[in-house]
Amino acid sequence: MNYIKIYVDFLKKRLHSDKKLKIVFDCSNGTTGLILKELFKTNSLIDYQLINQTPNGDFPAHRPNPLASNALNQLQQEVKKQKVDLGVIFDADGDRVFFIDNLGRFIDPDVISKLLIWHLKPKKIVIDSRTGWLVKRLATKDLRLTTSRAGHYFIKKLMQEIKADFGAEKSGHYYFPISDKKEISYIDSGILTAIEVINAISKLPYSIANFNDLLPQYYRSGEINIELPAENREMKNILKEIEEIFKNQFSNQLKIFYLDGLTIESNEWWFNLRPSNTEPAIRLNIESTKKEIIDNLINKIYSLLNL
Repeated sequence: MNYIKIYVDFLKKRLHSDKKLKIVFDCSNGTTGLILKELFKTNSLIDYQLINQTPNGDFPAHRPNPLASNALNQLQQEVKKQKVDLGVIFDADGDRVFFIDNLGRFIDPDVISKLLIWHLKPKKIVIDSRTGWLVKRLATKDLRLTTSRAGHYFIKKLMQEIKADFGAEKSGHYYFPISDKKEISYIDSGILTAIEVINAISKLPYSIANFNDLLPQYYRSGEINIELPAENREMKNILKEIEEIFKNQFSNQLKIFYLDGLTIESNEWWFNLRPSNTEPAIRLNIESTKKEIIDNLINKIYSLLNL
C-alpha cells in the first residue's frame, strides 16, 4: 500500500489557494520533503522550492529544531533572495511548523493562530498557557477559548472533551479535527497547518508581512529555559514564593492562575513559569505592551530564582 499517496491525496483535498504564491519550504533534512514534492508537483498555483529536503539523520544543514540557534538563517536568506510570498520550516518529524514572512522575518506563532482563526472561523478553540493576548483577546460569546496544559496529550484530550474546532500551542503545534464515519480525531500536522496558512494568505488583500504589521503589537520574550541548581528543584515552593512576592508588590491588581505552572497577569504584562517535564529546569514566557517591562521582569524573576 502506498501510504505517501494516501496522505498526499488527503492533503490535496484541503489545499484551496485562491491565487498564485511563491513559497520556500525548509524540510530540515526530515520527513516532510517526501510528501511536499508529491503534493505540489502538479499544482500550478504554488511555485515552490524545497531546501534540505533529503532525509538525513545527521542533519547537515542545521539542527532539526527550527528554533535552535541559526536554524532559520538559510530559509530567511532564500525568502529575501527569491522575493517569495512565504517561507515555511518544519521540524524533523514534521509535526511542528514555523513561518517566515515575505520580508524574511520570523512570524510569531500567535500571529499564525490569529490568521488561522480568521480563515477557519472556529467556534471553540484550545490554547496553551503560553498563548498571548493577540489570541486570548479574541474571545467573545461566539468564540470560546479554553486554556490547556502544554503538550499533545492535554491539548488533544481537552479538544475531544469540548469538541473543539481548532487548537494551537506556542511551540508550533496546530491541531485540527479530522472526522471519519465513526469518530472525530485531533491531529497536529505541520504540513496540514502550512496548507491552511497558504489558503489563508491567498485570501488576504495584502502580504503576510502587512497582515502582521497591522495587528496590535505586543513584545514577547520567547520561551526562556532556566536551568535550576541541583539544590533548588522544589518547583511548587518556588512558584508559591514568587506568587507571594508579586502579590505583595502589586496588591489586588493581578490575576493569578495555576493551570500549568504559575501565570501572573496585569494590565500591561503577563508571564508564565512552567516547570519542565523532562529536565531540572523552568520555562519562562513573558508578554508586555512595552519592551522595557520584559527586560525588568526577566531580571526580577532571575533574581527571585537566586540566579
